[in-house]
Amino acid sequence: MRCAQKNAEPTMTMEQGKMGISEFLRPECMILNLSSATKRDVFNQLTGTLIGAGLLDKPGGDALVQRLEDREKLSTTGVGEGVAIPHASLEGFNQTVVAIGVLPNGVDFASVDNQPVKVVFMIIGSQSVPRLHIQLLAKIVRLCRNKELMGKLRSASTPQDVVEILKTVDN
Repeated sequence: MRCAQKNAEPTMTMEQGKMGISEFLRPECMILNLSSATKRDVFNQLTGTLIGAGLLDKPGGDALVQRLEDREKLSTTGVGEGVAIPHASLEGFNQTVVAIGVLPNGVDFASVDNQPVKVVFMIIGSQSVPRLHIQLLAKIVRLCRNKELMGKLRSASTPQDVVEILKTVDN
């Protein structure tokens, strides 16, 4: 499995450096009109963006999808309000990346509120910096409670629009 070494993980926590979610986004790791029928489809398509961006090779992508599925077996990452935050750490992956998928038709994630998921924030992190992974997860959960912001994300036309929208809450 190959994990790219570009953009080594920041050593500070999000609070220390005032890092925001937009710091972990890559426009090439977003699909704004994702048409998936299942969670596995979502995982495969978003993982495909990481492979396409050169962050993972195919075996690394397969390992990521398996870890995401294993995590879902523990409990759903569908946090409600049409949002899911699947997340996994990979050995040898020396950065944290958030891939985003917008599903206009929604997909069943067995969410806590039983609503279909329309926005997926998939966090892939380094096993060597678990605290950053957890802080990012918590920050995304908080921003997902902002209905106006989530509406803007669901209607964003380009990945750059998504980055700009999320920068507004980074400050």
